[in-house]
Amino acid sequence: MLADDDPDDRETFLEAFARQNPKVSMQTANDGKELFEFLDGCSPDELPALILLDYKMPLITGPEVLERLSNHPIYSPIHKIVWSTSERTKDIQECLRLGAAAYFKKPATAKELDHIIGQIDKILTKQLSSLKTLD
Repeated sequence: MLADDDPDDRETFLEAFARQNPKVSMQTANDGKELFEFLDGCSPDELPALILLDYKMPLITGPEVLERLSNHPIYSPIHKIVWSTSERTKDIQECLRLGAAAYFKKPATAKELDHIIGQIDKILTKQLSSLKTLD
């Protein structure tokens, strides 16, 4: 799941992610409010494995989304990653404290985006491996 208010960032990420992960489906939301509308409509087995959040979204910001997700028993296990144009240490620490698995600066190049997607793949692989061991 990708929640980002910038349509260009969404499109760029989706294209690169699909190229590297053609078998993984990705949903999008324009902001935090739309993200929660999507999540609230999911059954527990339809929830996303991971949510990539923009830090600076209107209506409900990335940190506000993180806080709400961490306080919700059904949503708290979902891995959360934040990406932003901000590299402020305060912003990064806040997101990690609120439950983000990682925080990335939005990439300026395709190579940087591919690196971020590689890191996301590692987080997803680790999560899926731990789910298999619970069965």
